[in-house]
Parts: sequence; structure tokens; C-alpha cells
Amino acid sequence: MFLPKDLDLHDKETSEHHYDEKYAHKAGFLSQEYMAEWKDEKKDRITDLIAKLSLPPKGEALDFGCGSGVLTEVIRKALPGYQVYGTDLSQAALDKARERYPGCTFFHADDARYNKKKFDFLFTHHVLEHVYDLQEVAGEIAHYLKPAAVMLHILPCGNEGSLEYNLCLLREDGFNPQKGGVFFFEDDDHVRRIKTEDIRNLFLIHNCILVEDYYSNQYFGAIKWITESNPFKVLKMFNPLKGRDSRAKMQLIKLGSILTGLNLWRMPITLLNRLKQNQQRGLVSSLLYNGCLLLYPLSRLLDRYVRRLAAAEWRQGRKERNGSEMYLIYSRSGRKIKQG
Repeated sequence: MFLPKDLDLHDKETSEHHYDEKYAHKAGFLSQEYMAEWKDEKKDRITDLIAKLSLPPKGEALDFGCGSGVLTEVIRKALPGYQVYGTDLSQAALDKARERYPGCTFFHADDARYNKKKFDFLFTHHVLEHVYDLQEVAGEIAHYLKPAAVMLHILPCGNEGSLEYNLCLLREDGFNPQKGGVFFFEDDDHVRRIKTEDIRNLFLIHNCILVEDYYSNQYFGAIKWITESNPFKVLKMFNPLKGRDSRAKMQLIKLGSILTGLNLWRMPITLLNRLKQNQQRGLVSSLLYNGCLLLYPLSRLLDRYVRRLAAAEWRQGRKERNGSEMYLIYSRSGRKIKQG
């Protein structure tokens, strides 16, 4: 879904209508509902981080910007002694969340019944790059926090040095200055890409101290997600005609050739995973499914290798700030969080 050029997502009412439309959109052939699922690696990573936060054994947690509730349910399972809530400005998303995850409580962001509710733990996942007014939303988040609350925010990172950042440097259109430095390949409804120090200061004025920061997708993590993408997207990302100069064009050709090859080699696995989620496969998708099964053994070897490299990068290099995704842990009390 592409945004009209005159659509301004810095307006709350416009944002609410836009995301209602996105969440109401139904899955099609090889396509999924918006934010309907996340990969197991991401769920496991979130579960592991929450387990190491040394939170009280009982309490209340809020998934702020919960969407259709996929990760709200992950939080519920990670915190069995907690009452877990999710809030969003999209009613369409909340309707799906209530239907799919009855063990959690979901409420609209404007529901006055929850205005005075306070939480021990607050979580966001790829929310802050979307919100209409970052300062205002930071205040709303702080309003939900208990005096000793802990927060975990996961979002795209604008720090220099990642593979994705360096790719942007090669292209004429690499960064969008009208949208807070958003990378050229990002979703149209991303309105900013934030650096560590900017978001540190954003919450510091609300007495929330950044106590731990982790990063992913420095290099191998980026290769993993790029080579899982639609092959047309990969070709578009490395289009040499968009190069800043002749040297950049040659680098785009070289990188594009390697990653397009990896993308095609991994495609049977990628397609199988998507087709498995389609419970009502037609003739074409059934034929495609069976064809992917034939190519599965070779594709699986490379897929596992790429996944291992990305996992090792997270384990060994997550303190390196040149990642394209950041995991930020805040404590309102300033208490140091013990993390492995």
C-alpha cells in the first residue's frame, strides 16, 4: 500500500485512519496481513531480553502501539505473573487482537477509562518511527509509567556504519531529509529514523534513563532480511542507475549481484514459510508449494548458514552501535539492569 503524496502522518486523525485501512486489509496470494506475524527469531530475542530485566514477579505490562497483538501475546508468555495490556490508535488492529489473544486486555489509545493506569513494564516494537508527534507520544508513554518502571523500545536505528546505512551512502536518494533521514527502502509510513543520542534525550526529560542499548543488523543481520525479501525489492535496492557516481554504481552492481544470488537461492525456503501460513491454498499456490519442496534441500543449507551468521552477530556484537535496529532499555529509577 503506497501513501498519497499529500498524506501527512504527523496528524493523529490522519494516522488513525491510515492504520485502520492497513490493518483491515486482508491477506492475498503470497501476501500477509499487515503486522500479522513476526519471525520466531524476533519473538525469542524479545522473550530473552524480558527474562533478563529482573522485573518484579507480579505486575502489569503495556504493549504501546500493539497492532494486532502478536507481540503482546509474546509478553504475556514471557511474564506469566503479569496482567498484560495492549493499546493502539487503530480500532481495526484492536479488533483483531481481541479476537486472537483473549488472554490480554486491549484498549484504544483514546479510551479515558485507562487514563490513570500505570504499568511496571512498557514495551514498543517499531512504533516510534511511525508516530505522528514524537515529543507528544513520549509524554503519553511516560504518563503510563510507575515510578520504578522499566521500558524496552525496539526501533530502526539511524546510527552510521551499518550495511544499510552504507548502502544509502551509495545512492542519490539514500536518505530522505524531509522525513527525518529515513532510509530510501523503508515503508512509506515511516516518518523518521532516530539515532541513539536523540532518543536518549527524548525520554531523559521524563526521568527515564537509558541503562542498556543493544543493536542488530550491523552486517549479517541485514544480509539475512534483505535476502528474505521480494526479489524485485532486492533489485530495486541495488539499482546502479541510482548510484551517486560511477564508483558507487559499480559497488551497487557488485553488491546487488551477490545479494540477488543469495536471495534466489534462499527463495524456496522463504516461499515455503509464507505458503505454510496460507491455510486455503489454490491450485497455483499448491503447485508452487510442491515445487519449493523439491528445491528445499539445497536452499535449506544456505538458509541455515545465513541464519547462523546473523545469530552470531547478535550474540557477539550487539553492543556495537553501528546496527540498523536498536533495542533500548530504560529504567525510571535509574537502576542498572543486569543483562547477559
